[in-house]
Amino acid sequence: MTSPTAPFAIDEQHITNFREHGFTRIPGLIPAEEVAHWRKIALDTIEEDGRRAGMGGGGTALRTTSDPWWKHDSLRDLVRHPRVGAAAEQLAGTPMRVWSGQAYAKHPHDEVPTIWHEDLTLTPLDSPMNVNAWVALVDVPVERGCLIFLPDSHKRPEPHRAEMSAVKSHATTYMFEEWPDLEWYPRVTVPVRAGDVTFHQSTVGHASNGNHSDGVRLAFIISYTGASAIYRPRPGHARMDEELVPGEQLPDGRYPRVSGLTETHRP
Repeated sequence: MTSPTAPFAIDEQHITNFREHGFTRIPGLIPAEEVAHWRKIALDTIEEDGRRAGMGGGGTALRTTSDPWWKHDSLRDLVRHPRVGAAAEQLAGTPMRVWSGQAYAKHPHDEVPTIWHEDLTLTPLDSPMNVNAWVALVDVPVERGCLIFLPDSHKRPEPHRAEMSAVKSHATTYMFEEWPDLEWYPRVTVPVRAGDVTFHQSTVGHASNGNHSDGVRLAFIISYTGASAIYRPRPGHARMDEELVPGEQLPDGRYPRVSGLTETHRP
């Protein structure tokens, strides 16, 4: 199954893994020469205007870019990367569009883990599918804090969203308090090489350990949503774009459809 506009087709096993278990890893999706280019830009951008990231009580010194992706000309092309977008659309099996993109750095010996969470609660959209692509810009072995997933957690009983008030008041425990059975799900650790990309559904539980290594953990996260997604902020959601109107579809200009992405971004 491929998108008619996709520049390439991903392996069917990735589609099966993504739909059955909620996540998959596609090795070498970004070529080495591109990884080196984006790695430097991501580090420079975080150094220039980075901010501390975290979900109320996360405790980590994780750093991210401070402005929306469209304000960073240097990162805009990575957010619109056609192969990553095409893979996301093939995995989802439905037309998709870009929602957001940010670089994240966890510095050496920042040993605080990233808390267990799922992304849907944090996403102010109504959409049949949201997909996050975690682009590794450096090698991320286990000791550097690679992602850990709860396979099949996207199949938990509804409602799939928690209240934002629960996230803010019990950030480190809210997911297992809202869905107690998830505590007993198996946990799968996914180390990655630079250029690998993991994709996960927004309903899948995930976390990462601290960075116990001497090198920075650097990744770029691109979020995709359905092409027909409606902006629907819930109580507790921050307003990220003044041009968005609650109850209306996302505009194509700022949130481009995957079908409109091209290869012209290459460094």
